[in-house]
Amino acid sequence: MIITYGLIFIVVNLLTLLLFLWIPVIHAKMLFILVFALTGWSMKILPQGMISLTIIVLIPLFGLGSFSDSLAGFSEPFVWLLVSAFVFSGGMEKTGIGTRMSFSLLFYAKGKPSRILLYVLLSIVTLGFFIPTSAGRSATIMPVSKGLIAIVKDKTQAIFYGKSIMIGVALTSSFVGWGLMTGSNSSVYAVSAVNSILGFEWSYSYWFLCNFPIMIIVVFCFWLILKKLFLRHVDVELEQIDFVLQERASLGKMKPSEWRILIIAIFTLVGWVTEPVHGLSVSYIALIGSIISCLPIVGVQTWDEVKKRIAWDTIILFGAGIAIADAMHRNNTASWITANITTIIPEITPLGAAAFILVLVLVLRLGFAEMLAITATIMPITISLANTWSINPIWLIQIMIIACSFSYFLPFQSTANLISYSYGYFKEKDLLLTGTILTPIVIIIVIIGSLYYWPLVGLHP
Repeated sequence: MIITYGLIFIVVNLLTLLLFLWIPVIHAKMLFILVFALTGWSMKILPQGMISLTIIVLIPLFGLGSFSDSLAGFSEPFVWLLVSAFVFSGGMEKTGIGTRMSFSLLFYAKGKPSRILLYVLLSIVTLGFFIPTSAGRSATIMPVSKGLIAIVKDKTQAIFYGKSIMIGVALTSSFVGWGLMTGSNSSVYAVSAVNSILGFEWSYSYWFLCNFPIMIIVVFCFWLILKKLFLRHVDVELEQIDFVLQERASLGKMKPSEWRILIIAIFTLVGWVTEPVHGLSVSYIALIGSIISCLPIVGVQTWDEVKKRIAWDTIILFGAGIAIADAMHRNNTASWITANITTIIPEITPLGAAAFILVLVLVLRLGFAEMLAITATIMPITISLANTWSINPIWLIQIMIIACSFSYFLPFQSTANLISYSYGYFKEKDLLLTGTILTPIVIIIVIIGSLYYWPLVGLHP
């Protein structure tokens, strides 16, 4: 497989050189870098960090900007929000408070399979406020999920129950990625890129107001789909409340380290929500919280532990993504691509624009295992399309961000999918069936929400 992907990577990038024969040289250079990024990030023939660093080198080499321009993304404040996210996730994982929170919520399910499934999904949503990565949320809930499934003694029913819980965990982690501003690396990137390119600054509370209610509706519809697909085969009353009680009891009273990380988390959340009052940015508050979590006595982890948890490849990809977006705007390549698209679709309504972006990103997302990569690639084109169609670019970008989370079909489309799939409770066809039913429903919810709810809170098309 690696050899096959390697050959495809080489052939596609060589064929891209033919663009120099037919289109303006500056756009051919930019598209070569874009294709290199797309194929490199998605196929992972080389480490993503190496691909990202190569992009930073190619931009000045091709005369598409200075070396300082290609490094500008690393000066964005939201880079430090990413770093803080990895630090904070490490503290949550080390103390185990995420597992305690999940068991506390599941206590109220009272043994009913459908209610237990709903509370598992709500546990993922709750963890999203404290663990800002989908992989971290999935990894935290996995011991809980496995224990819940193991209680079902009937083998056939256990299979269907396992499918509902594991697919539920994977996809709900993706929903949280756009429902909260700090829910995923790609949301953090999008906020940073919008601020850098358009000068619009999202606050944590305004993002929450716009996206969280829509996400909750999606989660509830997803729960109904899982009930219909899998839980209809599970007709036993489960005595899982005993399992939950036993696990809660085994955890004992909250340890001092759990209290400390909880206090730090609450301090951070309050700081984010009250940003309009004190004026300190989300990134700044996050960095303060992450530093406190590493301090002696009041913290919960050491710096030696933390530095092993920071995914530097993701940080470098973040900077490279900003560099590509800036270069595409600076050299008008995004406008050139948009001009070619708008010769086919010169005018479009907000409804048509939303549907176009959702379907376009959905198709592109089939080949991407990295949500951040597709977000970085498609954002400058989305901004140019919005400007050409006289649509609010912030509105259209927000739809694009949601579409970039459409990892509902294949295990490799997200880390959360892979984590759940690796436990063997569901097959690829189960995820594909779920995604095929779920996706059109999510598209309808997003279109209705963007056209009718967002304008009520000030986000107009």
